[in-house]
Amino acid sequence: MARNKIEYHIQEGAFHTFKVASGETIKIGNPVVVTGDLSVSLAGKGTDAIGIVYSGTVGLDGLTVGYQGDKGDVVTVIVLKPIVYLTAGATVTAGNDVQVGASGKFLYADGTTNTGVVIGKALSGAVVDEDFVALLG
Repeated sequence: MARNKIEYHIQEGAFHTFKVASGETIKIGNPVVVTGDLSVSLAGKGTDAIGIVYSGTVGLDGLTVGYQGDKGDVVTVIVLKPIVYLTAGATVTAGNDVQVGASGKFLYADGTTNTGVVIGKALSGAVVDEDFVALLG
């Protein structure tokens, strides 16, 4: 078994790549939250983290320097939930919780108008009838 800063046992298929958000620096072992279309930022206390950074742009020091959004760096995040395409029934923005809507489409679960069971989190945005990427679970 390999050993690095965070690895103990990681299931096959758990590695997913995201852009580092502009103005952010993320390091190996950091929790991350969705802040834009397929981009992540450092998760803060009480935020809804989607996973933990495993590695990033090749050739960079991910432990002491980190991966920087302003330099176009990417990170590999350990996410143990399926990532799928869903069809929007209304405008969905990256980072929104999503719920089932009408006609097999999905909506932003805003907690006010749309108060259904949250089935996932949007990783990218979309308008009505467009597909978006979502993290289920």
